[in-house]
This record gives sequence, C-alpha cells and structure tokens, in this order.
Amino acid sequence: MKRTFILLLAVLGLQVVASARTPKNKSFVVNTEKLGKEVMGYAGTTPLEIHVVDGRIEKIVALENHETPAYFQLVLESPIFTALNGKTVQEASEVQLDAVSGATWSSKAVIRNINLGLKQAVKKAR
Repeated sequence: MKRTFILLLAVLGLQVVASARTPKNKSFVVNTEKLGKEVMGYAGTTPLEIHVVDGRIEKIVALENHETPAYFQLVLESPIFTALNGKTVQEASEVQLDAVSGATWSSKAVIRNINLGLKQAVKKAR
C-alpha cells in the first residue's frame, strides 16, 4: 500500500512539473468585423480573420464583403494574404504590405484590417 502511494505521488509530481514547463497555447483567431467597422474598401467593409497557431500566423481569410468580385480576386491572389504566413505575430506586425494596382481601395482596406487585427493579436499573444 505504501509503495503504491509513493508511486502515485511520484506520477502526480511529474505531471505537475511537466504542466508547469509547457508553454501556454498561443492559438486563436482575430476577427476584424468589429475592429475594422470604419475601414472601407470601394464598396464597404472588408472584414478578415487572422488565424494564429502557436504564436505564428497560420492564414488570413477574407470574410464576406461587397467589393467587386473581379477586383477583390486580385487582392486575394496577391501576396497580401500569404506574406505573413509562418511569421510570429510580432514579426508580422512589422511587415509593410503593398496595395494591389487595379484594386487599390480594396487592398488598402484589407491591409488596414490586417494591421488592426495584428495589434489585437499582439495583445492576445502576450
């Protein structure tokens, strides 16, 4: 009985130590619908989701908007949506993104939303 109790304590003690060393999960999604409600593209707002996994940008996803589909497609196919993938939130917040020629209003609105979302992500990642 005494041996079982000591083994149990040892196992529990190891689990406590292991959980203390495990870093917090830095995975979350920032939605810019409210953050960027004043940010206008050519035909309205351009909300996004910024997906952060283990403190790094996994992907940026455009949400429903009213931009002209052909022009917004230029933005979707540009490096704006992929240039930050794999970067830490802090690294991503320091990257200067360029607007897309031919879809300037839409791309500038998307970039502004990304910047607003990254400010929020930096706070969450701490």
